Amino acid sequence: MRSLVLIPLLFGAAGCMKETHQASPPLTDAEATRVAERAEATFTTGNLKAIMAQYADNAVMVDAAAPNPSADRKVTTGWASTFVSMKPGDYRVIDRHIQLIGNDAFISTGVETFTVAAGIARPTVSARFTDVFQRQKDGSWKIINEHVSTPPSPPGQ
Repeated sequence: MRSLVLIPLLFGAAGCMKETHQASPPLTDAEATRVAERAEATFTTGNLKAIMAQYADNAVMVDAAAPNPSADRKVTTGWASTFVSMKPGDYRVIDRHIQLIGNDAFISTGVETFTVAAGIARPTVSARFTDVFQRQKDGSWKIINEHVSTPPSPPGQ
């Protein structure tokens, strides 16, 4: 008898526990490109806080000058601080590739170029990058994984 009373209660409780999260709208290449470009626009602002706001708190990063990846926010903020100290400018992405991973994640890969302060000169630096973006619960987009490396020297150099 008790089990007959409990069955309607269990079904009622299960109905109350329904996920209220609505499905994300379909992600397009154009939207993913806009998200990546918004994040990249902070890279030359000189604003360390704005740059780090583009990354999830537990983002895993590989810096071109570091031997190992890190998810330690203090370490990755230090890398970003070093980048800001170079006073990067004229940032642009060459040959971007977007790969959609469902509606809540995508990968942006390409070659980035930017100028840096080196005394009175402003040489252009080139790097290869892969950024994995993920839509957060609040609807914002954050980089959850980043790999930056310097391109190999052309043959004969």
